[in-house]
Amino acid sequence: MKKNILSVAVKGALGLTAAAVMVPAMPAFAQEDAQVVEEVLVTGSRIQRADLEGANPVTVLSREDLVGSGELSVGDILQNLPSSAGAATNTGVNNGGSGAVRFSLRGLGEERTLVLINGRRAVASGLGANSSVDLNNIPVAMIERVEVLKDGASAVYGSDAIAGVVNIITRDNFEGAEFSTSFGETSEGDGREEEASFTFGTSSDNGNFVVSGYYANQEPIWAGDREYSQEEIWFHPYWNPTGQEPGGSSATPWGNHGGSDGIRYSRGPEFGEWGEYNGATDAYNYAPANYTQTPNERWGVSAFGNYNLGDLGALKNVEASAEFMYTHRGSQRLIAPEPLAPLAFFGHAAPYSDLNYYNQQFGPKNADGETMVLNDWRRRMVETGGRDQVHETNTHQITLAIAGELGDWNWDLSALYGENDANIIDKGYFNLERVAEAVGPTFVDSAGNVLCSSDGTAEGVIDGCVPLNVFGVPGTDTEITAEMLEYISGNYVSITEGGNDMSAVQFNISGGIIDMPAGPLGMAFGLEHRKVSGFSQPDSLQLLGTSTAGSSLATGGSYHLNEAYVEFAVPLLEGLPAINFLELSVASRYSDYSTFGDTTNSKVGLRWSITDDLTVRTTVSEAFRAPSIPELYQGIASTFPNAKDKCASDPTDTCVADGVPPRTDDEDGGYDDEGIIQIPSKIGGNPDLQPETADIFTVGLVYQPSWLDGASLTVDYWETEIENMISTTGPQVILDNCHNPNKGGLDCDKIDRWGPGSGAEVGSIIFIHDLNTNVGGLNASGVDLSLRYQMPGTSIGLFGFGFDAAYVTEYDKTLSNGDVVSHAGRLEDNQDGNFPRWKTNFTTNWSYENWDASFSSRYIHSVMETLNGWYNIDPVTGEQTNEPHEVDSQVIHDIQLSYNLSDYKTRLTFGIDNVTDEQPPFAYTGFNDNTDVRTYETQGRYYYGRVNFNF
Repeated sequence: MKKNILSVAVKGALGLTAAAVMVPAMPAFAQEDAQVVEEVLVTGSRIQRADLEGANPVTVLSREDLVGSGELSVGDILQNLPSSAGAATNTGVNNGGSGAVRFSLRGLGEERTLVLINGRRAVASGLGANSSVDLNNIPVAMIERVEVLKDGASAVYGSDAIAGVVNIITRDNFEGAEFSTSFGETSEGDGREEEASFTFGTSSDNGNFVVSGYYANQEPIWAGDREYSQEEIWFHPYWNPTGQEPGGSSATPWGNHGGSDGIRYSRGPEFGEWGEYNGATDAYNYAPANYTQTPNERWGVSAFGNYNLGDLGALKNVEASAEFMYTHRGSQRLIAPEPLAPLAFFGHAAPYSDLNYYNQQFGPKNADGETMVLNDWRRRMVETGGRDQVHETNTHQITLAIAGELGDWNWDLSALYGENDANIIDKGYFNLERVAEAVGPTFVDSAGNVLCSSDGTAEGVIDGCVPLNVFGVPGTDTEITAEMLEYISGNYVSITEGGNDMSAVQFNISGGIIDMPAGPLGMAFGLEHRKVSGFSQPDSLQLLGTSTAGSSLATGGSYHLNEAYVEFAVPLLEGLPAINFLELSVASRYSDYSTFGDTTNSKVGLRWSITDDLTVRTTVSEAFRAPSIPELYQGIASTFPNAKDKCASDPTDTCVADGVPPRTDDEDGGYDDEGIIQIPSKIGGNPDLQPETADIFTVGLVYQPSWLDGASLTVDYWETEIENMISTTGPQVILDNCHNPNKGGLDCDKIDRWGPGSGAEVGSIIFIHDLNTNVGGLNASGVDLSLRYQMPGTSIGLFGFGFDAAYVTEYDKTLSNGDVVSHAGRLEDNQDGNFPRWKTNFTTNWSYENWDASFSSRYIHSVMETLNGWYNIDPVTGEQTNEPHEVDSQVIHDIQLSYNLSDYKTRLTFGIDNVTDEQPPFAYTGFNDNTDVRTYETQGRYYYGRVNFNF
């Protein structure tokens, strides 16, 4: 894009561009008219003004919108907006989730969406060393409204505001008492949710005090209890005419063991006699043992107070205020029992010895009836009940502020401190060193006790070791015993502690400089100092890499910064033909970081009111995102992304130089290729990272026709270009670069491969090293549409209608090798997520006497995905077909009915979400549940009721 800010501003002044407008995205139609017009701050500007329509596109969710949504988390409400896209996490993410709910505006990333509370930053929160805010920590009970700025805002707020800003405004001026409780569950009788909250406020002539508390609990839904997720589904157009084929894991409870004779042996799901493993019939269906909605329990308290101190000399109307928020969250992740395959899945040699008693008695035998060494043995450890991860997080933030007037200027000085701490407990994992001991040679003493022995003799007995028998039948007296599990797993629960903290001091002052013919020239100026730190400390098992929970090193670090900004609102013209009002806004912010140095980011906006009915406005801005604590200082950790090593079947010269067997005349060369597989990878931080930079442009118009009272139309166009993106190179790119001889072995040094004598296939991958770096870029653009109509009152009540739509025109990500991946209209599960071309929300409200009702409908357009798994290989040609597949659209309808008991100040509400019980569409590349749980509604039909009492 690389637009020149000044030239674009000139074009805007000439009427060649336009901009967006502030309108509610989920409207409350029956609101009282404001009796007093006062100057306020609107998200995106530090200059107070009476006109709420600045040059920035802002969407406002009122308290009525929040409560009427039926959701218990403001994060879930935001994820239902059409402007939400990508891969932001929520409580439907089990494998890889943490119980947190985050928001990715326009799909540009949760880390590029800045979250504020009352115009100030909120501490990052989660499981430690996080880069964004867990919106589950901010209860709906304490929120007055949410303002979503859909524009770059680094000139006003600093780092992270590339996609935009979510500004949560709290209820700090409440008088009386309010109690609310709700209960709901799905039509399947699961997924129960309970919530209770109270708010109490009191006022005097000099101030107001509000305290709020809440409790919310969400129970799980099992993947096995939903048709779409009860088994893994593959798409294979060759062996199955329907295109769907049940899949599964090669690590099974009935065994899948590679003998020294080159044959893989299994007893099959019937636990019969040993035979050759057949992936089509012997794979294990792990899906039912997973959550598809994770349990989540939260409670918290908040308090907000302000007190007018009066005049203090030249400082007039001085007011002191304090804010305190505390949230506790307990959540859980449960995935299928560990697939214990030390060599194949964890790169840890643990051969099942032919001198092991259990292998001799019960293991597979070769053609001569002899016990074999099993180098690559695999067993699903169902006796553990699953891999259980329990999270406990506590987050609190306190802000002290003082504000007042100095002449015609408004000023405020604030200090805040926020802290988040967490601990994570992982159960159901195994100590690989002890596993190797337990499957090694054994010695049987005179009493018949089977003992671990390093050499199979009495002299080699390993004290305390309990031999492991993986050849039994779970649920019977031959299963893995509690003593066996205790030795390799029970005493090795993994514990990780983590946290984030932030302290900041901020000063702002704004007011009018001079009166100009079209109005006062407004100015704002401010200073800010901030310090941010975070850490994540795994236990010794993870540090040493001896646990199947994965290996990782500690993350820890901090940085500090100083910033200064200035902003001007310049009224240019007023009261001329075709120029009802014309205002220019200019802002610039200087930031100096202890990590990478300094940066300056600026913004220009133009608001042109052509008539009372029609306004055009535009903004052009620069934005940046500083490297976060985990991006800078994350310890090296293991992950297992899906990728294909082309060197396996086509060993080029660069592959051979990297350790892959060469091609010969009488054999294919390479190594045994399974197509798309999970590749062990090492990821981690890089303290030399530089900030991301972005150029952002918005243009739009708002039309509020005087001939149709209560109607409005808004159209916004936006485009964002990000450079110097902080990311990893990506395992597939690394593998492809190494394979391509034209790149001269690029990235081969990032691939560790097994060599001769390792017991593994020569040339196969041990690990890929894929650390953070500044690489690639992103070009994205789209159009937002918003329609509102509040009908005049009728004999049967008040009716209001709202329609919001977001259209993605472009989302092109440039990878490190220069390749461009287009996301618009696609689901790229291993890239940046789900980007439907169209997402829409339609809402209609009705009010009559004591009754209120609403109907809403959310539409997500179909997307395309590329099927490139190993199961999508043409059996004739052996080629990967990269078969395209269309993921169907989804439409969700919600209804709600409320009745006000006026005499008792009580409101009764009943609602049904997903009235038609719409199921999520199959997305075969979806990592969880055969769908994209981050985008689609997965609960099914959900009933809820709520009671509100006011005193």
